[in-house]
Amino acid sequence: MRKLVIFVFLSVLLFSGCQPDWLVGGNIHLQGGRYDRAIAQYEEGVRKNPDSYVPFVSLAAAYYMKKEFKVAVDYLDKAIEMDKKGAEGKIQSYEGLLNTKYLKWQIYYNGAVEYFEDEPQKALDLAKKSLDVEDKKKMSLSYSLLARMMLNSGKKEEARDLCKKAIEEDKNNIEPYLYLGRYYLTERELDEALKCFNEVLSIDSTKVEVYELIGQAYLLKKQHSKAIELLEKALSITGKSPAILYNLMFAHYENEDYNEVMKKGKEVLELENVQVSVLTNVYNLLGQTYETKEDYKNAVAVMKEAIDKGVNNCDSYSIMAHAYYKLGKLQESNSWSKKWEECDKNK
Repeated sequence: MRKLVIFVFLSVLLFSGCQPDWLVGGNIHLQGGRYDRAIAQYEEGVRKNPDSYVPFVSLAAAYYMKKEFKVAVDYLDKAIEMDKKGAEGKIQSYEGLLNTKYLKWQIYYNGAVEYFEDEPQKALDLAKKSLDVEDKKKMSLSYSLLARMMLNSGKKEEARDLCKKAIEEDKNNIEPYLYLGRYYLTERELDEALKCFNEVLSIDSTKVEVYELIGQAYLLKKQHSKAIELLEKALSITGKSPAILYNLMFAHYENEDYNEVMKKGKEVLELENVQVSVLTNVYNLLGQTYETKEDYKNAVAVMKEAIDKGVNNCDSYSIMAHAYYKLGKLQESNSWSKKWEECDKNK
């Protein structure tokens, strides 16, 4: 046993001895979480060996650990450009050193996420590179990311096909069901959308946004009571969400339960930091509800409040014009009608 221990120790020494000092030192710092010191060592390696892929792979690993994924991508690309087979072999050796798997995939996938908003083409290129992975779950995530990019650029059919590929690779990946469900929702293929959303719930019943999406699907199907049931379920999980409360207002309005519309609207107006677009919709629906109830004075009052707060749109002027007309105040009605026309022209 003693001889074996000595042999292993000598092997480690010999193995370290055949590596340059900058690499040995850098790797020690990398394992110890001293990433900047590791980077300094690897940069020395670049200066000494500018034509070698090794220091560039090392830098990619170090910047990945620092969560600076864009820099990690640049260094990994450089290494692969110099020697693809050698660089990929070296990146695998860092998986053992850092006790992580699929490091190449992680660098490209996270890089694609980082570039998603600012440089969509760069993000797309990196997401495609991340497909070069043997693990089906990772490949499914890459397809999902590509689908999200296609949806973001309005390429709905391509997004749909990528979602299906993601599901083929991993049936338990929630993302493609969500993206595919949203696609069907926008296309008004409501039964298909509901199938996708229900698949999500079969995987994770706590996914709150799905209850809201299912509620929206039932709203579009004119099944208002079912929509209310699902939206209330979402609300019970999230607490008072302005968007969910607004959807509930709309469902109750369609169900002609105007007291509930007023109740939910009041709850939204009592919340802080509500998005302007949501507030605008809430005020408009309140005004519309008062008009439906032929309570034109309150319709005017609530729309004035919205306009004073600056949370209004062209529809707000329309409601004002109609309410004043019903009150017999034709001069005020004409005035708001003109504002509505001007607003509509400037959309």
